[in-house]
Order: sequence, then C-alpha cells, then structure tokens
Amino acid sequence: MRRVAVTLALSVLVLGFAGCGQGQAAEMNSLSFGKEGEITHRIVGKADQNYYQIDMSDLENFATGRVEEYCAENGEKISLEAVEEKDGSLVLDFKYASPEDYSEFNHRALYAGTLAGAADAGYEMEAVPLVSPEGKAAEVGYIEDWDKMKLVVLETKSGEEMLVNLPGKVAYINQSAHSGQELTFVGKKGVKISNQEEEGTFAFSYIIYE
Repeated sequence: MRRVAVTLALSVLVLGFAGCGQGQAAEMNSLSFGKEGEITHRIVGKADQNYYQIDMSDLENFATGRVEEYCAENGEKISLEAVEEKDGSLVLDFKYASPEDYSEFNHRALYAGTLAGAADAGYEMEAVPLVSPEGKAAEVGYIEDWDKMKLVVLETKSGEEMLVNLPGKVAYINQSAHSGQELTFVGKKGVKISNQEEEGTFAFSYIIYE
C-alpha cells in the first residue's frame, strides 16, 4: 500500500498537477520557449504531500524512468535537466525537443507556431477575443501584420497556474472575461495563467507574440 501511495504522489507531481501556485514566479510551474524551438518545463511541488514526505531519490528515479521510457519509444526528445529541493519545495526541470513531445508526455495540448498556421493545427482564432498589454481589445482579423505573429496555445487543468516565458514581446492574450482562465501580462515577454474553470476540467489559453 505504501508503494502505491508513493507512486501516485510522484506521478501527480511529475505530471504537473500539484504546483504550489502562490502567485510568485519562482513558486509556480513555468513553461519557457527558447529562440531555437526548445521548450523547458519547470514543475514545482510541495515535498510534504500531507500523507507522505516525498524522497528526493525516489522522485528522481521515477522521473528519470518516465523520461527513459518515452525516449525508448520516440527517440531522445526529452531530457530531465534537474531535480532539486528549494525552501521546502521540489523542483524538476524537463526539456522538450518540440511542442508535440510536451503534449505527448504531459497529456496536454500545446501548439507553438505561427498565427497563420493555427487553423491547419485545428485552432480557430477568429472567435477568440483578445486584449493587448495596453488593454486594447482586438480580433485576429484586425491585427496589423497578423501573418507575421507567433502563437502559443496551452491547455491547463482547473486550479493550475503556469508562467509562460516567450522569446519575443507578447502582443495579445485572450480576454479573461471570456474564459475560465485569468491571464495577466508579466513584463514584456511573460504571461501568467490561472485556470479557474470548474474542477476537473481543462481549458485553453491563447498567447500571441512578436
């Protein structure tokens, strides 16, 4: 029974369902996009899961095993960059070769590409109400040079927080009033997502950047 509980706790943490989410960038899960297309996913969780104290060696072995299993089937597309403890929290850094690898490994949709190519990927942006950092409302069809813009579409679960770091300036995000998420600009190249949808459900966030 103890082994089952440990495996469940580690699975929840590694899959990113148990972020601390205290409103500060260093204490929440983050997804960072590099200029060369690389994606870094930082997962932050509490070491004390109330019913069990997660052991660092168990956590690293479990995370390493999941990465090795994925790479054995798909090639060297994911790496575990770090597993460490900071101020009572456990921090794991994963690096992905592509959005598709992130999606497959985490069972979450992620699109990272051009705004013009979003429709081919199944995302209809015409109906998504947007807002700029200055608070100006917009629609895709009225965005200047929209065909040169880039887009990130990220699926998150209710109760989850995620800080998204982009390699360029954020131009628009979807309006919070029209979704179950609260999106806020963080500096010029970041967006904080707080998913407030009904418990047990998932929702999409849309971020357009230059």
